[in-house]
Amino acid sequence: MSDIQSIEKMRHSLSHIMAAAVKNLYAGTTTVQFGIGPAIDNGFYYDIDFGGQKVSEEDFKKIEKEMRKIIAQKLPIVRSEKTRAEALKWAKDNGQKFKEELINDLPEDEVISFYTLGDFEDLCRGPHVENTGEVGVFKLDKVAGAYWRGDEKREMLTRIYGLAFETQEELDAYLKQQEEAKKRDHRKLGKELGLFCFSDLVGAGLPLFTPRGTVLRDCLAAFANSYRERCGYQKVCIPHIASIDLYKTSGHFEKFPEMLRFVSSESGDELALKPVNCPHHSQIFASVPRSYKELPVKFLETTMVYRDERKGELGGLSRVRAITQDDSHVFCTEDQVADVFGELIASAKDLYAKVDMKLKLRLSFKDDGDGYIGTPEMWEKAQNAIKDMAEKFQMDYFIGIGEAAMYGPKMDFMAVDALGREWQLATVQLDYAMPTRFGLEYTAEDGSKKTPIMIHCALIGSIERFMSVFIEHTAGWFPFWCAPEQVRILTINDSVNDYVLKIREILDGMELNDPIEHNKVRYTVDDRNESLGKKIREATKMKIPCVLIVGPKDTEAGEISVRLRDSEEKIKLTDLKAFIEKQ
Repeated sequence: MSDIQSIEKMRHSLSHIMAAAVKNLYAGTTTVQFGIGPAIDNGFYYDIDFGGQKVSEEDFKKIEKEMRKIIAQKLPIVRSEKTRAEALKWAKDNGQKFKEELINDLPEDEVISFYTLGDFEDLCRGPHVENTGEVGVFKLDKVAGAYWRGDEKREMLTRIYGLAFETQEELDAYLKQQEEAKKRDHRKLGKELGLFCFSDLVGAGLPLFTPRGTVLRDCLAAFANSYRERCGYQKVCIPHIASIDLYKTSGHFEKFPEMLRFVSSESGDELALKPVNCPHHSQIFASVPRSYKELPVKFLETTMVYRDERKGELGGLSRVRAITQDDSHVFCTEDQVADVFGELIASAKDLYAKVDMKLKLRLSFKDDGDGYIGTPEMWEKAQNAIKDMAEKFQMDYFIGIGEAAMYGPKMDFMAVDALGREWQLATVQLDYAMPTRFGLEYTAEDGSKKTPIMIHCALIGSIERFMSVFIEHTAGWFPFWCAPEQVRILTINDSVNDYVLKIREILDGMELNDPIEHNKVRYTVDDRNESLGKKIREATKMKIPCVLIVGPKDTEAGEISVRLRDSEEKIKLTDLKAFIEKQ
């Protein structure tokens, strides 16, 4: 058995042990009804109806104590089977309406398994450890509300989360990481650094970016676009609404009608806010006759799309309703697919190396569900092509079943941040279905009409989501090239004003070339009548990467005192330009 399977069994077993402890502690005063209790990354949870009793983190100590009593007994965890009638009788006799609902939803011919530890029995597919003494170390983590089966019209249950690892060292390391993550929380830093805000009048999930935040956004977008512009991608611009017929043709309306919100019009036309850009871009391709000589045709656009999300799923910039994509689409022949993928893979590798993130690769394939467009033959061809591409470019990968886009398989690049967390950001998608649905064609060398292949790509994906990851990855200490305020000049007193003018002339005359061309130095001057100590503290709090301190002695010596994040030094005024260019 793999280590992953082993730890999942331990975590799953702990969810049952927690449920048994809850039953022991609370069932005497009310009917405790259990929902589901799976293993998850780093631990487990159980959704429970406490019959009106309020359970909070203050109750964790007694629940953990009861769990440890159960663990110390090394109770066997025994699997058994029941017929459908027996399982339903068990659920009714024990007042477990949620379990009864789950049993009724099981296929008629499915074996219904239960697991018992001591006097606690639970409906469960398993698997579990042999006995309660084999579950490693744990700690209850937090309480949250959870609608039964994720349906906001159903009962609200209490979800208790727990952490679980094989050793105390692993648990301690995770807790330390979580403490660091709290300090780096992009919502906290975004407010402290004045990057973005939200307004109830504007609406949930609709961030508003300040001047400082907009500088960061624009730098990141230009950085991502620069890679594709070097590879011949051309910018296009499309409207933010479209006829609903566009999405009926693309398949989005059929599969995801909840994504589209209609806009009434005096003309009577049915319009929708765009949830994606690819159908629009397909129509730019279709607007003129195309020859094989023009292919590949490469379009690039950084633009917003709009998708409805439940309020409970919105969070800072991580999940929003207005999503800015660094989107691009390529229309090419089959012989050109490898070269296009090669360019994009190389670009993704270099981009994430420059922001100091490691990359892992997930091949996202379809499952057996019906939420996809295109024929089985198209999917098999596309998935084999994606896999061949990963192997050709010597990429280590794993396959995620059910993670595909509705129109084709994807290469999803998983970025690993400074805390070791994985985020799905960049993506390259192969699409045989949409060009066929739109009747796209080009004239081949032999004069025949052929359907191009479509490749979708975003190097940073959602700029909002990328910013949330990037803020936490850097802890707000952005690289010099994209820092909203790169340099702050601090004066000790008014006697240095003329000297500050010389510094400003040097900075005003500079253009930074890497990685964004023709980028002026962004600086401010703090010449307030405040103590130098206060000015330094404020510049540090705002995480300014380069602080220039100017006093009378510096003026006399033709020098500048420089404070970087982790060092201090003196430089000559004549060396300032070269010094800034190195940052």
